[in-house]
Amino acid sequence: MKIDVPQESATILLLRALGGLTHQLQIERGLTALFADSDGEIFPDELRAHYCSTNDSIAALEHILGAVPESEAKRWSKKLDAVNKNKHNLMALRESIQAGTAEFAQAVNAYTYTFIYPTIELNIETALFIENVSPAKVTAYSNFLQWKERVGRERAWGAHGFCSKVFKNREFTERMLSLIEEQSAYKRAFMSLATKRQKREVKDSLGGYVMEVLESIHTQLKDGEKAKYLEALSPITWFELLTGKIDRMRCAETDLVNSLPPKANRPKPTKTRTEVPIKLEQHIAVIKTLPIFSKLNEKDLTQLLGHAAILKYEKGKLLFMQGEILSRYYLILGGWVKLYKSTEAGDEAVLQMLSAGDSLMEAAVFLDTPSLVSAQVVQDAKILSLPAPVIRQSLADNRSLALNMIGGLSMRSQGLIQQIEHSRLKTATERVGWFLLKLGMEQSGGKGNAVTLPYDKSTIASYLDMTPETFSRTLKRFKNKGFRIQNDKITKPDPKALCAFCDATLSEACVFKDKELCPQTYLT
Repeated sequence: MKIDVPQESATILLLRALGGLTHQLQIERGLTALFADSDGEIFPDELRAHYCSTNDSIAALEHILGAVPESEAKRWSKKLDAVNKNKHNLMALRESIQAGTAEFAQAVNAYTYTFIYPTIELNIETALFIENVSPAKVTAYSNFLQWKERVGRERAWGAHGFCSKVFKNREFTERMLSLIEEQSAYKRAFMSLATKRQKREVKDSLGGYVMEVLESIHTQLKDGEKAKYLEALSPITWFELLTGKIDRMRCAETDLVNSLPPKANRPKPTKTRTEVPIKLEQHIAVIKTLPIFSKLNEKDLTQLLGHAAILKYEKGKLLFMQGEILSRYYLILGGWVKLYKSTEAGDEAVLQMLSAGDSLMEAAVFLDTPSLVSAQVVQDAKILSLPAPVIRQSLADNRSLALNMIGGLSMRSQGLIQQIEHSRLKTATERVGWFLLKLGMEQSGGKGNAVTLPYDKSTIASYLDMTPETFSRTLKRFKNKGFRIQNDKITKPDPKALCAFCDATLSEACVFKDKELCPQTYLT
C-alpha cells in the first residue's frame, strides 16, 4: 500500500537516502580497490560485510521512492526503475569481483561511472524540485557532492598506489594530482556560493590532524622526488585517512541537505527586476552573444545562469577523460581546448580544437552517456559550466534553449564533416593553408598580415592529421613563398596570400567576399 507523504518531506527524505547510498557505494569502491589490487588479501571480510550496508541503503531508497504523492508517482517511478536496474548490475559486478575476474581499473571505473555518478546526478536533479529552492544553494550543494566524489576517487586510486608501489609512475601520479586539482576547483566553487553558515559547518568538519596529514601527502605527491617516500605508508593507513575525511564530509553533506529548503514563514523578497548573479555580471555581455543563449529571454537566462560557475583553467588542465560520465556542461568563453582520443599504445589523435563560443561534448551530457573523448586545455581558458542535471531539465522545460542546442549540434556536425573532408581529400599544403586562413579571420577579420599560432605545433599537426615533421616541412613551403615564420608568429607577404585556400564556410566571414578585390586564387 502506497503511503502518501508531503512532497517537500519526500524530497528531503529522498536526498538523504540518495546521499546515504552514494556514501556506501563510495566506501564499497574503496574496499574493492584494496581487495582487487591485493588479489583478495586486504579487506575480504570487510568488503563482503559492507555489501549488506549498501543493500540496506538501496532498500531505504526504494522504500522512500514508493512512499510519494500519487500526483508525483510517474516521475518518481522512473527513478525507482533506475535504482532497480542498477541494483541488478551491482550484484553482477560484485560476483565478478569476488571471482577475481574483474581487474582493479575495471571494478573502480564501474563503481564510479555506472553507479556513483548516476546516483549523484539523481541527487542534484531531486534538489531542483524543492519548492522555492535557491539556485545558488543547489549549485553549492552540487559542487560539494562533486568535491566529495573526487576525494572518494582519490581514496580508490591511491589504494592502487600503495598496493602496487607505482608512485614513480608518471601516469599514476598525474591522475592523482588531477583528482587533487579537481577537489580544489569544486571546493572553491562551493565556497563561492555557500552561505556563511554552510561555509562554517564545512570548515569545522574538515579541520584537525587528519587533514594536516593528507595535506602533507599531497605536497609530497606534487614533488616528484619526494613521491617515492610515500611507499612507506601502508594501504590500510591510506584507506583509513581518506575514510576519515570522507566521513566528515558526509556529516557536512547532511547539514547542507537540511539547509536547502527555504525557512518557514520567511517573507519572500519582492523583485522589481530579474538580476544576473554577481559572479557573472562582468561576463554577461559575452554570454548573451553565445548561440546557446541567444534566443532566451532575460528571466530564463538569469534562472539558468543561477546554477553556473565560471573558472579559469591553466594550460594542461584535463577537464574530463574518455569514458567518463560528464557531471557538468562546459562552454568556452576564452582560450583553447582540444578533444582527443588515446590509444592503448599511448598515441593521441586530436579530433577537434575548440575556442570561445564552443561547447564540449554536449551530446554526452544530454544523453547521460560516457564521453567518447578526453578534453584538455591547450591555452589558458575561461570556461562557464552548468551541472548536467540542470541543463537536461532546462532543455525539457525551455523550447528556445532546446532549439539553440539543436542548432549548435547541427553546426558541429557540419564542422566534423568538413574536417573529415580536409583530412581525407586535401593535401598537407591545403590543410595548413586553410588552417592559417581560418586563424587570420578569427584574429583580425582577415585584414591583418600576421597570424599567431594559438597552441603548440605538435597539437596543430595532430589536429590537421599529419605528423609534426610533415607540418614543419609544409611550413617551409610557405616560407619559400615569402611567408616569414618566427616561432609562433607567421607573417604573410600580402593580406590575400592565403585566399586560395578559402572555402564556402570561411568565405562567409571574409571582408573581401563578393567584392572586386576578391582574388579567388593567389598561391599555387
